[in-house]
Amino acid sequence: MLESLFMSIKNFQTLTAAAFLFISGICYSQEVVPHYSILEKKDYITLNPDYTVTFKSLLTLNIWDSRGLSHAKRVLPVDKLNQVTNFEVTVTNLSTSKVVKRVKLKDLKEVSYIDDGSIFVDTKYKVFELEGVTLPVKVDIVEERLRTTNFFLGSWNPQYYSNQKIKSASLEVVYPKELGLRFRLNHLDSTSSTSQEGNKVKLNWNLENLNAFDETKNSDSLPSLDLAPKKFALEGYVSDMENWDGFGRFISLLIDKKDELPEDFKSEVHQMTAGLEDDYEKISVIYKYLQKNYRYVVIFLGIDGWEPRNASDVIQTKYGECKALTILMKAMLKEVGIDSQYSLVYAGDEKVPLESDFPINSFNHAFLRVPLGEELLWLECTNNYLPAGFSGNFTKDRDVLVVTENGGFLERTPDYREFRFNTVQNQYNIQIQENGDGTFTGNSSFQGFPAIDFFALNQFLDDNQRKNYLNKNIGGSGIIIKEYQIETNNQREVPVASVAFDGNIQRFGQQTTKRIIFPTHIKKIDMDMLGNGLLNLQEEITIRSDRKTEIETGVSNFELKEDHFSYFVDSQISPDGTITISNRLEITLPKEISEEDKSKTIARINTQLARNIILKKSE
Repeated sequence: MLESLFMSIKNFQTLTAAAFLFISGICYSQEVVPHYSILEKKDYITLNPDYTVTFKSLLTLNIWDSRGLSHAKRVLPVDKLNQVTNFEVTVTNLSTSKVVKRVKLKDLKEVSYIDDGSIFVDTKYKVFELEGVTLPVKVDIVEERLRTTNFFLGSWNPQYYSNQKIKSASLEVVYPKELGLRFRLNHLDSTSSTSQEGNKVKLNWNLENLNAFDETKNSDSLPSLDLAPKKFALEGYVSDMENWDGFGRFISLLIDKKDELPEDFKSEVHQMTAGLEDDYEKISVIYKYLQKNYRYVVIFLGIDGWEPRNASDVIQTKYGECKALTILMKAMLKEVGIDSQYSLVYAGDEKVPLESDFPINSFNHAFLRVPLGEELLWLECTNNYLPAGFSGNFTKDRDVLVVTENGGFLERTPDYREFRFNTVQNQYNIQIQENGDGTFTGNSSFQGFPAIDFFALNQFLDDNQRKNYLNKNIGGSGIIIKEYQIETNNQREVPVASVAFDGNIQRFGQQTTKRIIFPTHIKKIDMDMLGNGLLNLQEEITIRSDRKTEIETGVSNFELKEDHFSYFVDSQISPDGTITISNRLEITLPKEISEEDKSKTIARINTQLARNIILKKSE
């Protein structure tokens, strides 16, 4: 009897779950990307005449899989510019139709954001996470926020979480005609409807039935809507964003008179550069002073997320974030008669392109542009070891807003696709023993991107960590570096490193009773060596043996040119039996090459490098 009752309950639960899945439209067997929740949402954005903005969101989620619980998470900023005015959550069990949880604004946990480089950030976050419920559930969320500026409007994203299906999503934007509004559609197949009542303009967008996407999908290809004001205000500063010149005028207001130096410090700056005639030398000396004496530390207090501190304050505290350090560097250069421009960029791994006809707040970093005759330098003022004028990958090949006294303009940072920024030269002297093992000495020099790691090695790693790095990146299979010396310098803005080393090498040569076989290369090419798409690799290997030999089969004056690389190798033997192998490899990959094609090209190159030289032993 109990068994029959149990089976009846189990069958009822199974039928109930099946019915819910059917109603929800989920069918894992037919879906390319499964979904664990379904969302319906309505968003409302209202721009007010006093430049404040109200945001309201009404969301309904149906969740039946524990992997969809995270889809209900909400993270809401609270600071001088942002307030949460209302937040309500109602959770209903779909099997019983009973409300199982209610959450109010006062129930949300509050967290602060502090990273390793921050002293104080006044932004806190109200966080809601769905926990402790029995699935399936329906989650209704009402969220209302107030922002005291229309400078940050951001983007509307119909889809945010992977493995979530969107049943419907709508956006309504209302704004005063005198303030204006601009928008840009990204992969969004929807047209807006427009209506006007008095001086208020209303825009509406509606979408339905968006399929779930995989978490590995590039977020840039998801549908979104960028919103930006025409006229805006932030903490009493008023400007317009109809063109980049207007955006630049706003930033110029924020930095105005921030680059004034105390009189005693002015004298110190002149003492640093006394006797120097070349402007780059002056820049380099001042830049090294900044690197040595000031720490990168983040402080965000309200508008300080955009407004730099005064240069005099930075001098007193000896620290600052990107804006503060950039302003100080600008002030010191101004004092010695070198003009520079405060500039904004989206730095880091991700590139955010800027459109000439759609100004928008798309920046996370400040640095300095320095026109120097026909040369143009970019100074990364938060870096404490690279030479002046070289910012590496952090701001390479980016759209930049250059701020002038009365406005601004767009420019592009260098992509460093020149061999002087991508060169490696290796020289090895190897003494081979009878068993194919040997000892070696050598020297490697690196220019540009290949040199960057060695600046960091000297500054941040201990002896064992340096040796591990050298054995992996300078050595190769069977090579053990025992002693080394690393020196770093620069040729103007090009970072340069040299490494002298010695050690042991195992099984470098394969020996038979009559022959010795050597490889013509020490290392293969890998992805890490081609991060910038270019490489000029020159290598010379000198091999000495106690046995007299002559070349039986080798490579002499071999040259090859293919689409993305050229390769030359030559081997010679001197009268005293010394073998010299010279290699030259130049790689130039297309800027937009796919990872697959890049991998295939590297494989073709390594096939060419897998050459041997065979020596015949002689008495």
